Amino acid sequence: MNTNSKRGVISPYQLFFIILASRAVVALTFYQSVLKNGVSPDSLLSSLLALGINLLLCLPAVLCCKKEKSPLKTGAGRIIYFVYYFFFAGINAARFALFANERTVNGAGIMLFIFLMCAAACYAAFLGIEAIGRFSVICAVLSVFLLLIIMLLNIKSFHPSDFLPFFVGSRADIAQNSLIFSSGSIEPALYFILFEKCEKSRAKGLLWGIVASYGAIFLMLLFCVGVLGSAAPLFDYPVFTLFQMTAFGSFSRLDILYTAFGFFALFAKCAVLVYCAAACIKRTSPKAKEAFIFVPLAVLSFFLCRLLSSQSADFSRKLYIYLTLVFCVLIPLLFLLIPKKGRKKNESN
Repeated sequence: MNTNSKRGVISPYQLFFIILASRAVVALTFYQSVLKNGVSPDSLLSSLLALGINLLLCLPAVLCCKKEKSPLKTGAGRIIYFVYYFFFAGINAARFALFANERTVNGAGIMLFIFLMCAAACYAAFLGIEAIGRFSVICAVLSVFLLLIIMLLNIKSFHPSDFLPFFVGSRADIAQNSLIFSSGSIEPALYFILFEKCEKSRAKGLLWGIVASYGAIFLMLLFCVGVLGSAAPLFDYPVFTLFQMTAFGSFSRLDILYTAFGFFALFAKCAVLVYCAAACIKRTSPKAKEAFIFVPLAVLSFFLCRLLSSQSADFSRKLYIYLTLVFCVLIPLLFLLIPKKGRKKNESN
């Protein structure tokens, strides 16, 4: 039986997999270089603390939608969150271009990767949220299956002694890493759009998607530390290195699978962001099309590539933390405090 018979509507389990693909599969590709002390045993504790922080970050958005006080019900809110969605779509396209350029073609194809990612994301957004939802299900399920395969193939190389000493950094480092893990959390902001596109049980899809994603993050960190040991912090992409070291029969390296599934997950995330950005525009100008976003998104992604490659890790940490606080906490809380009369007047404007 088809649970998604209406066009432009996703089911709760599709919302769950959109969140899972957005948080788990994509995040681990890029967080390693900005963590304090890199991937160390105490980063496991940081990931658990980050789960609690992430669930708390979701509460303002859930309450806003439940009380019909979403920022996107106002013209100013739609403009603000369009910029936010558009910016993070550029960030993710830039991250993919930097990673793929460094690990595949040795400096020859940043613009090509940006073009492919932006074009694919805009086309997927044009197809609609139901198409993105179906692809996210396939992407998340295959990625989790690949993670389990990698764990099984590396179980013989897993050494519990690599977790000693467990506390590598200070308490401040552990706390900061938990903030870093949760700082790129765009899912509460995506909820403002996805809430209206999901049939029912929207909050459960969001919250359980966050929980499942951090379960995958925890397992990846666990095996990075248990297999790579003290060498894990030396690699920019320890998960990628773990795939490179994995052999299965005549297949001596499985990093091509990691790159392929990473691309699919990042594509799904960019497509959701472009879709949400386009949804903000269409509420103001119904004739707007997703294709209009392609050129400015490609330009922004190229600019952000240069910025990310030149700025320090400390700059990236602070930027993501501040953006998360503003768009996932402060703005939703502000709209929750707006009186009903003032909100209706703002909606009419």
